Amino acid sequence: MSSADLTLDPDSQKRLMALMTRHQRQIFAYIFTLVPRRHDAEDLLQETSVVICEKFSGFTPGTDFVAWACQIAYWRIRYSRQKFARSKVVFDQTVLDAVAATAGTMLPEIDARHEALGHCLQKLPNRDRELVLTRYEPGSGVEEAALRSGRSLEAAYKALTRIRKLLFDCVSHQLATGGAP
Repeated sequence: MSSADLTLDPDSQKRLMALMTRHQRQIFAYIFTLVPRRHDAEDLLQETSVVICEKFSGFTPGTDFVAWACQIAYWRIRYSRQKFARSKVVFDQTVLDAVAATAGTMLPEIDARHEALGHCLQKLPNRDRELVLTRYEPGSGVEEAALRSGRSLEAAYKALTRIRKLLFDCVSHQLATGGAP
């Protein structure tokens, strides 16, 4: 931690922790739209979090914390672009700026979709929910999900196709009805 962290009064520290805990997923989603690999996005989230802590005394309470934090993330990404120069996919600054602007405006929609997906996942039978969650666990895949669920690989693929359709329909319905369960 930097010395700037230590100068925050206890109330500011509590506000910072509450804001970071509540919005870290949104900040990560924003970063991940702008960098090619999840690992890089995770590293940039950590770097961004450090800068947020260092600059939090300059944050104006009552303003949009996520927008403020995403602006910090954007500048961290620009600063770190040379790391990504070796990547197979490298966007020029104009493309990066356009994606950043679009991602920033989509955060509320992404949040609503994520909330709806969580609700829809809870409606699935346990076996189906576990199959989906295992499939999308970091380092896992369909093979692991099939093994853990006791399904053949072919049955797992068929089940996942069916479950994805159910989830898509459920999320679409929830968003169309204003998020009402």
